[in-house]
Formats: sequence, structure tokens, C-alpha cells
Amino acid sequence: MNFRSGYRLPRGQWLAFALLLTLSVGLMGASNTRLLRTVQSDVNFMLNPVEGAVNDATDTLGSYLSTLTSLDSLRQETEQLRQENETLKEELARMPAIGRLNDDWTRITQASQSSQYQTIIGRVVVRDISDVRGRTLIINRGLVDGIALGQVVIDDGGALVGRIDKVEAYNAEILLVNDSKAVVIGIEADSQATGTITGQIGGQLLMSGVSSTDKLTKGAAVVTWGKVLPGGDVRSPYPPGLLIGTISEVSKDPNQVVQTAVMQPAADLNNIEYVLIVTNFLGGFATPGPTSGASSSPGPSSSPGPSSGPGASSGPGASPSSGPVPTPRPTTVATPRPGPSTAAPSPAPSLITAPPH
Repeated sequence: MNFRSGYRLPRGQWLAFALLLTLSVGLMGASNTRLLRTVQSDVNFMLNPVEGAVNDATDTLGSYLSTLTSLDSLRQETEQLRQENETLKEELARMPAIGRLNDDWTRITQASQSSQYQTIIGRVVVRDISDVRGRTLIINRGLVDGIALGQVVIDDGGALVGRIDKVEAYNAEILLVNDSKAVVIGIEADSQATGTITGQIGGQLLMSGVSSTDKLTKGAAVVTWGKVLPGGDVRSPYPPGLLIGTISEVSKDPNQVVQTAVMQPAADLNNIEYVLIVTNFLGGFATPGPTSGASSSPGPSSSPGPSSGPGASSGPGASPSSGPVPTPRPTTVATPRPGPSTAAPSPAPSLITAPPH
């Protein structure tokens, strides 16, 4: 230490320094004496139990604190592992559903590419298969995608699902074929027996109005009739040959001229995820074109156009009737009867189902 010239320590500090120095030298000299060693040994002997107890207590407390720290760490790791385990369980539980969706998507895309019709793929977003409000599906396709009322809907196997009953900008509602309001004319693939198919409670189908002379076989397939009435103005709302279902039960009464059959739908209407909407087929009434000599609007005062007369043919099974000329309605089709212009048209048979309402 450098001191400035002329600086001196206070007298008290010098005395304290000298005292400490003397004491240190004295203790160093006395430490080698037998008496001090004896005293030191006795003190150590007396303090050994206390030191051991203090060390044991310190070790116990340290072990306890370490155990608490380890337990807290283990608890956090256990909770993390539990959460990871739950996540893995959820992912494993979703795997079958994801696999089914992938398989369904693969099948529906292949079906769309190989279909004879122009189709749009739609995914089911809302499903109502109860018998309370009607059996319907809502899909994620709408007007912006080219969906229109009355378009036919099929599954990846070409089986009939239903028809577009309501359509909005970005979604549409399908009236399922097994709904009680759905009506389809079906034909048994082997015997060619035809009948009217409607939905029943429970999701089954009922084929009614089949002539008792026709043969209905249990397990036989029934497809859409899809015929066009003579003249080409009206055609079936469904293309021909679409699989509707299979016959599961036949009910025939010898005293009746008709028989019925219970059918199971071919499409899995309860679990279907993807559908195909046919966009290049729209059945029902054809749009009337300009015809010379025909009235602009049908009504009681309208007279038959050029198609009337001996060359015109009425629908199959038509019978004469009298009364005013009916206008086209969703449930009937008016077809002119051959003969004088004063004759009234007769209703067409019930083989043509209603166009979209």
C-alpha cells in the first residue's frame, strides 16, 4: 500500500495491530503444548455426539427435500405421460374412421371416373335418418357447384340413394329413397315385374302394385324402370337400371290381383359418407318448345296441337275419361287421346313419379 508523504496511522490502530500480532504468535506457540492438546481433545470428544446428531439431521433433511423434489418431478412426468397416452389412444381410436374415410374417398373417386354419367362428388355433413322429420342427408355441394333440384344421387356402387329435394348456394338436401315421400317405379331384374316402391318406417322399402301373375323372388334385385312415355315429353325421374335394393319378403294373397314385396335398400343409407350427384340426367316433364297451332298455355279452352289425331298414341293403360283438360301437375301427366278434338285427355298411369317439388 502506498501512503502519501507525511501520512501516519492513528495510535489506536497501531496498538490493536500489535495486540493481535502478539496474540497470534502466543497461540501458535501454545498450540504445541500438552495442556492445550488435552483441552482440544476433550472438547472434541464432548462435541462429537452433537456434531453427529447435527450431521444426521442435516442428511435426513437433505434426503427428505431431495425425495420431495424427485416426487414432484415424477408427478409431472407421470402427468405428461398420461396426456401423451390419452392422445395416442384418441389417435388410435380415430384411425379406423380415418381409414374408412380414405377407403370411401378412393372408391367414390374411382366410381366418379368410371360412371357413364357426369357426376359431382358430395360429402354428407348432416344426417337425419329418423322417421319423425323424414329421411334426408345434407351434402356440402350447392348451386355454386352445379347442383339442381331433382338430380339423382347414387353411391359408389351405382345404387340409388335418392334425389335432390332442396338446394341452396353451398349445400343441398337429399330425400332418401327409403323416405315415405319418395316414390320410385322399379322392375325386378329377372321376371321384369314392375311396381311402385316407397319408403317405410324403419328404413325398409315396399314394392306394391305388382301384378299377381308376375313372379317375385326373394333375394332378387330390383332396379329403376326409367322408361320414357310415348311422345318423349315425359320420362322417369330416374335413369334406367339403377339398383334400388333386393327383395327380402314377398306377400301374395290369392284373392288379390296384386302382390307386394318388402325390400332392403342396396345403398348403406345409414352410414354413407360420400355420394355422387348425377348432373346430366333430369327426368320429369320436358320443357315445351314452340309448336304451331298449339295454345300458349294449357287450360280448359286449349285444343290439342298437331300431335293430336289418329297418329298420336296414349300412354300405356290409359282409359277414356271426360272433363276439362288438366294442366301438368307433379302427380299426373295428361296425354291426348286419339280422336276428335272434343275428346278429353286421360291421366297417364302411375308409373311416372313426381318431378322435384
